[in-house]
Amino acid sequence: MSANEPAMMGKDQIVDTLNDLIRIVEDSHEAYRQAAEALEDEDLKALFNDLAAQRGAIVREVQRLVAEQGGAPDMGGTVMGGAHRFFLELKTNVLGQDREAILAEVQRGEGECVRAYEEALAKELPLPITAVAIQHLDRIRADRDRMTLLRGAAA
Repeated sequence: MSANEPAMMGKDQIVDTLNDLIRIVEDSHEAYRQAAEALEDEDLKALFNDLAAQRGAIVREVQRLVAEQGGAPDMGGTVMGGAHRFFLELKTNVLGQDREAILAEVQRGEGECVRAYEEALAKELPLPITAVAIQHLDRIRADRDRMTLLRGAAA
């Protein structure tokens, strides 16, 4: 390794980074699932059920990556922080059935997921993990952009 090449992260750092992603994506998964259950709008209910399933698949894939690193995959979401606040706001808005507010909160929450993935990708993760994380980030960005469009239509 030359002096200009950054050192590759250790397995513990990789596992910690991936577990951070598991927590925020699991928060997203749970929020979509709960929102879909509470919503009356059939189109949003179907969309959120689809997104919940996608987020569940992402969580399982990242858990697999953690296990491949020899780590213990996190099985839950965050207890506090921006993602948790997002989901509390989403639940409040769903109960109020304010379509634009619901979409605004989902858009904001997806922004938190994007931020977490961008932070993870700024680290020196192994190439196979980076490739998977980029795919997830692209999916989450596309969903965030979709919420932006839906929100514009609801306004």
